[in-house]
Amino acid sequence: MNLLLSQSFLEFTGTVFFGFLVFVTLIYIKQKWVNTMSYFITFLLLPATTYVITKVIANNLALSLGMIGALSIVRFRNPVKSPLELVMYFSLITIGIAMGVNHFWSIVFEIMLILILLFSYYLDKILKKTNLRLFEYSFNSNDGLSVNILEVETDIPLSILDNSPHLIYFSKSDNINHYKLGIQNKDELKKTVDDLKDNKSIKNIEVQYSN
Repeated sequence: MNLLLSQSFLEFTGTVFFGFLVFVTLIYIKQKWVNTMSYFITFLLLPATTYVITKVIANNLALSLGMIGALSIVRFRNPVKSPLELVMYFSLITIGIAMGVNHFWSIVFEIMLILILLFSYYLDKILKKTNLRLFEYSFNSNDGLSVNILEVETDIPLSILDNSPHLIYFSKSDNINHYKLGIQNKDELKKTVDDLKDNKSIKNIEVQYSN
């Protein structure tokens, strides 16, 4: 019994550590969208949560079906902001499942994930030095771009944002309008934020400053 508890504790701790490694790697390769407390906690908890679910429903068909039904009604209210973010969620879930089933594949997947992220980052740096640019930076990465990012969530569409020359992304999910603007001048960014603060339809405002 003690041996089983020790093994489970090590596996659980391992999933948390693996999630932390992915988070640190993304910070290292300058994916600044992940550099918030919310994402930090998510990267620690998501693989661990998936691991616990995997262990709980293992070898129990009835419980597995019940868990699938329960999880099917869970919805993420916060819109996914980039394909990479979605892939990271799936990767963290995969780490948790693999740890609960086979340690080897969990470790292999973690290593390959980090290597792929690092390879992509250094490949882009090498290509920049040779003036051969195969990739364009997304508005999420901000690497090398002198642009500040303003994200706004509203209950209703706002004409001031819809018509803004700085608008680079818009989506709507569950009656929440998500705007993303790229504003180079920090004084203009501050003025825009001040103009929006008193608007009662604003649900959330986030600012990401460039280097």
